[in-house]
Amino acid sequence: MDRAALDSLDREGLIRIILMQFEAIERLTAEVVALRAENAELRTQNAELRAKLDQPPKTPDNSSLPPSLGWKASSPVRSKGKRKAHPGAHRPLHPNPTQKRDVFASSCPHCRADVSQSPQWACEAYDRIEIPAIKPEVTRVTLHGGVCPCCAGRFKAAPPEGLEPGYPFVIAHPAVV
Repeated sequence: MDRAALDSLDREGLIRIILMQFEAIERLTAEVVALRAENAELRTQNAELRAKLDQPPKTPDNSSLPPSLGWKASSPVRSKGKRKAHPGAHRPLHPNPTQKRDVFASSCPHCRADVSQSPQWACEAYDRIEIPAIKPEVTRVTLHGGVCPCCAGRFKAAPPEGLEPGYPFVIAHPAVV
């Protein structure tokens, strides 16, 4: 509204415009207060988030993350060349094997020439351990009985000692605990 329009208004018109402006000022003041409160809340949240950024990253050691989600340190890549055996890297040979077999080559793997008469020496030795199959020894006990010819009472044979009915499994050689 310009000055000419205000000059043309009477006193009631001017009062009405002033009241509308006063209501608008109150409404805008309330809106500014609400926005400032929201801005203060956002500043607080922003400060909390910035504080979280300064914390160390979560790892399985400092949080409840499972170990599978942890980062592994990068290690230098080594070439996987042939490694030589060293003490403690293999099972030692049995001191008293039950059998021994010396195996000699009969032909050269390269040219197929006969090498059975050539001198040969031990190149490799290893133990082949075979665990025998476990076969249970099952004893079926049949107790016979009948009817007594004298008293007509029923009878049954007594089970032999050690073969009583009940738990079917017996440990012949109990393990030492």
